[in-house]
Amino acid sequence: MKKFNVKSLTLLIVLLPLIVNANNIDSHLLEQNDIAKYVAQSDTVGSFFERFSALLNYPIVVSKQAAKKRISGEFDLSNPEKMLEKLTLLVGLVWYKDGNALYIYDSGELISKVILLENISLNYLIQYLKDANLYDDRYPIRGNISDKTFYISGPPALVELVANTATLLDKQVSSIGTDKVNFGVIKLKNTFVSDRTYNMRGEDIVIPGVATVVERLLNNGKALSNRQAKNDLMPPFNITQKVSEDGNDFSFSSVTNNSILEDVSLIAYPETNSILVKGNDQQIQIIRDIITQLDVAKRHIELSLWIIDIDKSELNNLGVNWQGTASFGDSFGASFNMSSSASISTLDGNKFIASVMALNQKKKANVVSRPVILTQENIPAIFDNNRTFYVSLVGERNSSLEHVTYGTLINVIPRFSSRGQIEMSLTIEDGTGNSLSNYNYNNENTSVLPEVGRTKISTIARVPQGKSLLIGGYTHETNSNEIVSIPFLSSIPVIGNVFKYKTSNISNIVRVFLIQPREIKESSYYNTAEYKSLISEREIQKTTQIIPSETTLLEDEKSLVSYLNY
Repeated sequence: MKKFNVKSLTLLIVLLPLIVNANNIDSHLLEQNDIAKYVAQSDTVGSFFERFSALLNYPIVVSKQAAKKRISGEFDLSNPEKMLEKLTLLVGLVWYKDGNALYIYDSGELISKVILLENISLNYLIQYLKDANLYDDRYPIRGNISDKTFYISGPPALVELVANTATLLDKQVSSIGTDKVNFGVIKLKNTFVSDRTYNMRGEDIVIPGVATVVERLLNNGKALSNRQAKNDLMPPFNITQKVSEDGNDFSFSSVTNNSILEDVSLIAYPETNSILVKGNDQQIQIIRDIITQLDVAKRHIELSLWIIDIDKSELNNLGVNWQGTASFGDSFGASFNMSSSASISTLDGNKFIASVMALNQKKKANVVSRPVILTQENIPAIFDNNRTFYVSLVGERNSSLEHVTYGTLINVIPRFSSRGQIEMSLTIEDGTGNSLSNYNYNNENTSVLPEVGRTKISTIARVPQGKSLLIGGYTHETNSNEIVSIPFLSSIPVIGNVFKYKTSNISNIVRVFLIQPREIKESSYYNTAEYKSLISEREIQKTTQIIPSETTLLEDEKSLVSYLNY
């Protein structure tokens, strides 16, 4: 009996810490389940968000009018951000987060203000708010970028914050001195500070950087060489020229017509994509304001280029008519340019490619090339597949080596129209030449140069979202020779040639260019399978980190059961 009491006492001492831990773990799991699911029974908005505040890890301020509302129902708090969006939409609330606190208002408490800026630009104010993570895209600042007046409507906390920030920044600029020489570093975030150079068939194309543009502005456009003016895709800035991001007119002439910006020095620093400015405080602020308006984020565009050769008769069977309409089956049709020289159209590229792939199986079509290029709006995308042959020019006293380049060249400069359509400036050049085997020399040692043919198309086209651009339609003849033989019999010596014959085929081939532009949105990555898989792996890792403690408890329980049975 004493042995049994000693054994029982020993078991009780061993089990006591485990029982306490199990109770703590059970209560912890209950708390987690309690947090994940919350049932509100006519709770006020204030009391509900008091519980909700712990999940978001920052305080929540509820207005008096919003606090009067009551909430009932079961809520899933596992995803607080999603629940907040859904709840405010259903109950009629609005919210704003400034990074330190979350403000909840009734939808009837929205206010609006019209604010006048005197010294800073609207774009500078917006960029400042974005850098400070205070800007909310749901309540955008509305106004003309060239004006000093803007309008904002939203929750009171947001409107007051924007108004106070605008007033403070405006006063800081107005108090800047004009005598002391100072230095400033302006870092660019969306564009390049230095010039970018593209080479296209031996010709350099220069896209001026922000430093060059501002320097030309300060020098009234005089610091520009003839060669650079000829090759630049972007015209030099004129002080009387009106330029704006959204097409509205404004000018910097009021700044450059006087001596305010005299003795200002600019240096581009590509290492950090920054501009170094030397001048007084007012001059530095003016330069900063100009650069802020030029440093605008550009949207990305993916260009899928299809170079396709199709038999002319099959192309007609597809329904392509450059002067009429195109039809693919009974459910799709597209209208083309109706002029006699029209060779461009917009259509559903996916359906057209499906028809081309079907013809490719029958050897009636051939996809020559299919490059994919990612570019930005107003930035050229160049595809060049060329061949070059060299010719020696020998004179009486000197000689030189010249070259001729031909091939397929596609140069596209895309931009977005006001309605979201993609507008493209296109230059397409397609060249063909004779085979090198046709080169020979006559008795006078004069080379017979090959014949090179070029077809060039230059146009501007506007393509709706989701559509493709079909260009081309010019025809060239191809000769193909094929030897047809009877198996086994054609391999018999001497008499095998009797069972062989040659066939020649002359066909008309139409070369077309299909361009599929597509806007690449930054948010689209978060909807991809790759991103969702990454999130799933992280969730699994989080779950795996919780499991070991529970697994250890189960192993201890198994050991105790075995010990008791023993």
